[in-house]
Amino acid sequence: MSLNLDKTAWKRVTLRDVVRHVTDRVDAETSGLERFLAGEHIPSGSLSITDWGVIGRDPIGPMFYKRFKPGHVLYVSRRTYLRKVAVPEFEGITGEKTFVLETLDENALMQEFLPFVLSAERFHAYAIAHSRGSVNPYLNWGELAAYEFDLPPRDEQQRLADLLWAPEFHGQGLAATDAALRSTRKLLVRDRLARVAELDGVARLDSLIEADRPITYGILMPGSGVEDGVPVIKVKDFPDGRIREGQLLLTTEEIAHEYRRSTLKQGDLIISIRGTIGRLAEVPAPLVGANITQDTARLSVDPKHDRRYVRLALESEYCQRQIRRRATGTGVLGLNLGALRKIEVPMPSDRSIAEGIIREAEALTKATDETAVTRSHLAALRAALSAEIFGGAE
Repeated sequence: MSLNLDKTAWKRVTLRDVVRHVTDRVDAETSGLERFLAGEHIPSGSLSITDWGVIGRDPIGPMFYKRFKPGHVLYVSRRTYLRKVAVPEFEGITGEKTFVLETLDENALMQEFLPFVLSAERFHAYAIAHSRGSVNPYLNWGELAAYEFDLPPRDEQQRLADLLWAPEFHGQGLAATDAALRSTRKLLVRDRLARVAELDGVARLDSLIEADRPITYGILMPGSGVEDGVPVIKVKDFPDGRIREGQLLLTTEEIAHEYRRSTLKQGDLIISIRGTIGRLAEVPAPLVGANITQDTARLSVDPKHDRRYVRLALESEYCQRQIRRRATGTGVLGLNLGALRKIEVPMPSDRSIAEGIIREAEALTKATDETAVTRSHLAALRAALSAEIFGGAE
């Protein structure tokens, strides 16, 4: 793809030449403003803001005093590797480490073009390279202001801004679609399972498990890893419902044999029981013979039950609420096996009912996956356009 850009009329400038650092100080309690933005409210990879804190309701630090207005560009200067740039559609307050930026002269630099200057990979590479500190690196205003880039004439800025905003707006729409699909799936499963529980009752989880493969946790101390060993799955290895097979710890054959009770077979479900509790994944064929740690439990669903339905139920709010209620601990939450075995799972008397619920949920999951693929393609398009306009990392 090529935009066939003629950059002969483009002018090399620094941010200081064309951008103002807005330092409008206000007091959160007396400002009359309703919203504030902390770093966690500003996303990576998107210019849109969909989350915020509410002044007077949510905790707000003493260094939140910078007013921003709709259309300002916000750049989070701490932990620059997170690449956080956003354009709010509302007025509010942000913290001292977030720069509030506006153009000095619309005839020189259009405000709607500025976000893309700061979203370019070339800029992020500069910001990361000039950040100070190792634990929590940050970029100060002087170094930000010294950033140099090639600025197109204003009419060219308008054309390029229109081009860049198109996939951004499309991506924001897809993000909203994704959120709606996930919410719909969650509500649908919740309502279907509540109906099943009402009409057909529930079953204890341990009654749904193979008799000769009871619920158990895994290896207590798998070691630091050996070459050509037995894979061990930790909670961090299945953050999104799928086991990431590429970098699993490999333990010795001797340790794996000692904990052979928790050896995995294809189709087993695993559930996290310590730290982040209630996270599930299914064991794929390549991990037959692998094992788990003591922070994870194995669930070998009896073939007379549909393991897809059991997993769906365990991931639903109906069962997750029970998991949270039965968890113990203050610093680190844990779910003991006794409590896990007693989780009540809604069980329909007719297997076709379970299959119907699965079909509905899987249809929504498929739509969500397709949305994710389109969003990924849009992100690649935005990156390609940005690289051609502003250049890649130097």
